[in-house]
Amino acid sequence: MKRLLILGLLVALASSAAGASGEEILARLDETMQSNSREVVQKMTLVSAKGQERTRQVQMWSKTDRMLVRFLAPADVAGTGLLSVGDDMWLYLPALGRVRRIAGHAKKGSFMGTDLSYEDMEEFGKTGFAAAYSPELIKMEEEFYLLRLTPRSQDRGYQYLEMKVCRERFLPLRIEYYAPDGSLAKVLTTMDFQEVQGRPTASKLIVEDVAKGSKTILEQLQVDFEPDMDEEIFSTRYLERGR
Repeated sequence: MKRLLILGLLVALASSAAGASGEEILARLDETMQSNSREVVQKMTLVSAKGQERTRQVQMWSKTDRMLVRFLAPADVAGTGLLSVGDDMWLYLPALGRVRRIAGHAKKGSFMGTDLSYEDMEEFGKTGFAAAYSPELIKMEEEFYLLRLTPRSQDRGYQYLEMKVCRERFLPLRIEYYAPDGSLAKVLTTMDFQEVQGRPTASKLIVEDVAKGSKTILEQLQVDFEPDMDEEIFSTRYLERGR
């Protein structure tokens, strides 16, 4: 009887640990992905279902709960900017010459024709995943954890996410995004891992829209986790003027 009680206690503790470890894994992932400040220059390639390609170059600055994204090239999108501060988000389009606030429901839409939504940009750019999703560990393999992430709010654009997390680096290897109807909406894959200023990072991300057949490829050209940045850049004034 005593052995049975001990065995039952161990099973209960193991179950409890497994349930808690989902939170711990996601917190560790967010800590690895995010930093107090970051500056990134990316090459962005948009590939249509027919294989047609468009290339853009963007620069991104982030610090705690703030993020600024600025398009550098080509000329037709240069100067376009996205600012995110806390829960608020603004978009600047040079052709319109004004800053437009992005409503909450609009964050589910495509960011500048890419296969990333505004929500996706926030999660990868500044907030991480734990603030928006409740994680459950559903599988442990030798090289990765598999998490199911359920939105903490019904306002999110997905029913749930399934994320493979690298056990060595605590970075996402693959994320499957499921639409509100339960169908697979898109898949994000990371690759070409390297260490920058002592932090592991993926230098290439591919986002595929399952329904459309399109994909967006993001390649890190420059990454700085200790940039010298002015607080003024995280303002609508700077977003519009670009200086």
